[in-house]
Amino acid sequence: MLWFLFGGNILLVITLYMFLAERKNKWRPSSFIMNAIMTPVTLFALCTGFLFTYMHPGFLIETSIAAAVLGLSCGLLFGSLFDFDSAMTGACNGLMAGIMAPMLGEMAGRAPLFLVFTQLLFYILLYYFRFGARLS
Repeated sequence: MLWFLFGGNILLVITLYMFLAERKNKWRPSSFIMNAIMTPVTLFALCTGFLFTYMHPGFLIETSIAAAVLGLSCGLLFGSLFDFDSAMTGACNGLMAGIMAPMLGEMAGRAPLFLVFTQLLFYILLYYFRFGARLS
């Protein structure tokens, strides 16, 4: 079940990336660009770290490295849509969230409610970026 959530998260991130790549020249305000870079990347790294913590309890270092690498790559992917500074911002946010997520998951005691909350938050915010974002 957790692998399906992980695969669904990757699929949603890829579809959001394709949507933003199609329309990247239409967004002018830098505040929306920074939110589009930082929010999905941070939430993807957090959800990935939590899912890895639930799938592999006791392997804190390995799950931290895997979540950090996935968050870093997602941040570079989203940030590269705009410019080098955006890529570095996305990479740093993904790296930090990926490193911290397994530790936070362990501190929460691998509570299922915490995992459900972060997954719902991830889905709602990606839904907003896909369907609620207004073009300027």
